[in-house]
Order: sequence, then structure tokens, then C-alpha cells
Amino acid sequence: MEIKIISTEIIKPSSPTPAHLRTHKFFLPDNFAVNGYFPMLLFYSAQSKEDMKISSHLKNSLSKTLTYYYPFAGQIKDGVSIDCNDHGAIFIETQVVVGEMSKLLQKRDNNLFKQLVPLKGNMQEIPTTYNDANLIVQVNYFGCGGIAISICFNHIIVDGTTSAYFVKSWAEVARGANDIKNVVVDCSSIYPPYDAYASMRSLYEQNHYHYNPTEIVGKYFIFDGGKIAALRKKIGSGSYLDHPTRFEAIAALISGALIRNADKEAHEFTVKQLAAVISINMRSIVNPPLPPQCLGNLVTTAIAKLPIDEKIDYNYLAAEVHKSVKNVVDQYKTNTHVSGLVKELANSTVIHFSDISRMPYYEADFGWGKPTLLSFVSLDHKVACLMPTSDGVGVEAIITLPKEEMAKFEQDPEFLSYAKPFMSKMARL
Repeated sequence: MEIKIISTEIIKPSSPTPAHLRTHKFFLPDNFAVNGYFPMLLFYSAQSKEDMKISSHLKNSLSKTLTYYYPFAGQIKDGVSIDCNDHGAIFIETQVVVGEMSKLLQKRDNNLFKQLVPLKGNMQEIPTTYNDANLIVQVNYFGCGGIAISICFNHIIVDGTTSAYFVKSWAEVARGANDIKNVVVDCSSIYPPYDAYASMRSLYEQNHYHYNPTEIVGKYFIFDGGKIAALRKKIGSGSYLDHPTRFEAIAALISGALIRNADKEAHEFTVKQLAAVISINMRSIVNPPLPPQCLGNLVTTAIAKLPIDEKIDYNYLAAEVHKSVKNVVDQYKTNTHVSGLVKELANSTVIHFSDISRMPYYEADFGWGKPTLLSFVSLDHKVACLMPTSDGVGVEAIITLPKEEMAKFEQDPEFLSYAKPFMSKMARL
């Protein structure tokens, strides 16, 4: 695939940010986010509109959207705030000179997808060209008429929920909406911030979160609605947990496959424990609840400690996932559930679970139809991210593992009895 940059410019909010909103304060969960970008990709099928008209449409609507998400157009001033100075978002346009979207989507290669985003390399690295921007957009035009929109957020102020609602809001503005409410909420008085980046970096290094990106492999798997129902029924027939949710069932299945194929002689398995780190959206569990679309890293963490042994009981694994999440939700108070995180993970091999399968990414219709596919790229540690399928019924999982672990995981027969590799699914274009 060959890509040629057409233009790069700065998109500013369509109206100035008021003086009383010029400082957006971080709150505690923001400090525990990785200070770096994470990119997502939205693929759209062939368009009848001209590229120039689409370009103008996207730029104008982004400019209007930034008036609601004004911290995205600002700059991180220090460890505790953003200067909402209307500095702007970076907007890049490219032409895919060699490469067809249909073949790209059929192959679904994470390394090829990385060529469609402006960030090259490790997710935590901030390229010097862009290190003063909180939002970077790259629009890739294919010769067939297809479009891939890459949206890169600075993770220090954006979680999965924020990214989903930003994309939804941008698309709504593009279709004519002019009133996006309750986006920016100041939570700094409830969750006072502090500079925790150094301790989090230490945590990553202790627990093998970082790998050479060339050794990490990302694979995509599809769970259709029927398979999910069958999996929930099978896992639910046990003595530890009745009626597991689809997340609990899929998390147990993935964890079981990782445990079954673990190299028991490897150093990281000497403690015989897999720590499933589960992200929990705090918006609905704080008191009073926060708007579902509000900006920030409103995420806390549950940790399910799963034994690495020969006998795998999926019902037990699902119950441990359920219990860890329930404990966090039940015991949650104004302080976030991060104390002791380093200690809990210090002697474990770690897999991160994130469930965004209910998020409205596929509602992002900019005026020419909904996305064909959604993807996240540049993940550089062990992750299982559950995303929605375009029909809203199934679940698509992107799983990233070291190459040698993936070679065994993707051949696991019990896992494959419920999940099919994306390669077996033709792109819908």
C-alpha cells in the first residue's frame, strides 16, 4: 500500500472558547491514563461525492464540533490542566495511491492499518510533530471511492466512551445538528488531580506491558449472536455463576485459552496467575451520575485474579470476572479504585479487557452512510478489546499478543468453536 499526503492544516473551533472556560482541569482518573495517543479507524464504502466536497464538509463540521469539545483544540499546559486556547486540531488528508479498500478489509492486517494513521510506532510515543495537539485526524481517500477516517486522541483526556460520543457528535453536526450538550464536566473538585505518570510508567515496565511493536500481533475475531448465546448458556451451567453477561462469557473464554496455552516454564508464569484487568465506565456509578457523553477518562479498574492451572472451569473464570467488577461498583466511593494497583499486578501476567461493544461508533454517519467497519490500531501490549459489529448483534474482538503467544492462541480449538477469525468473513462493500 502506498499513501501520499495531500495536505496538512490546523482546524480551529468555529467560535472562540469563552474566557471563563479557558482552563480545563484534569481530575484523578486522567492522571492514570497513558500520556499518549490512541488511534481509531472508521471505514466507509465508495462514495459518489467528490473528494473536495467531502473534505470541505468534514473540516467545517469538525470546526463546529470543536466548539463543544473545546479541550480537544487546546494544549496540555502542565500536569493538572489544559489551556483551552483554540490552538486547534491537526487535519491531514492523504490519497491511497496503491491499495484497494476491499482487499485491505478482507486481509485485516494491523500493520497495514497503521499506515492509515498519522502516528508511526509505539502507542505511548508522542511524535514531536504533533506533541502539542490533543486531536489528530487523518482522512484517507482510496481510488475506489472508499474513505478511511483515522481519529487520534490524546489518551490523557479521552477514554473509549468519550471517543465514541465525540465521533457520534461530529457526525451529527455534519448532518446539521447545532446543539450538543453536557460534553465538558469539571470533576476536579471531586477527584483532585496529581502527577501520577511516573508511577504508571513504572507499573508498565514491571508487568511486561511493553513489547517491541514488531513482536506484537493483532488479530480480529468475530462472535456472532448465536455463538454468544451458546457460549453464555454453556458457561452459565455451573455452580459459581448463573446467567453470565456476554462480556463475562467472552472474557472467560479468552482467559481460558490464554491459560491453556501459557508457557508454564516462562518467567512471567512462575506465580501461576493471570490478572484480567477490566475497565469500568464510572459515569453511571458515581453519585450523582454523570452524562454518558461527557469528556474525560472516567474509567476505574477491576482486577480478576485467575489461576493458571491445568483444569479450566469457565464458569469459575466468569464468576471471578463478575465478582471483581461487582466489588468495584458496590464499594466505589469518591476516591477512585486505583490504590494498590501496582501491588496487585506486580507478580502477574496481565491481559487488559475493554468492552466498547455497546458504544455508538456505528452511528457515525457524516451524510453518506454509516461506517462499514471500525478498528483500533497501534496497541502494543496484551489487550482484548470487544467492539460492536456493524449489525449491532455480534461482537468483534481485537486481541493483541506477543507473536509466539498468538501462534498458539489463534489455533485453540475450544476458542475457535465460538469465535471465527476475521479472515473467514468477507468485507461488506
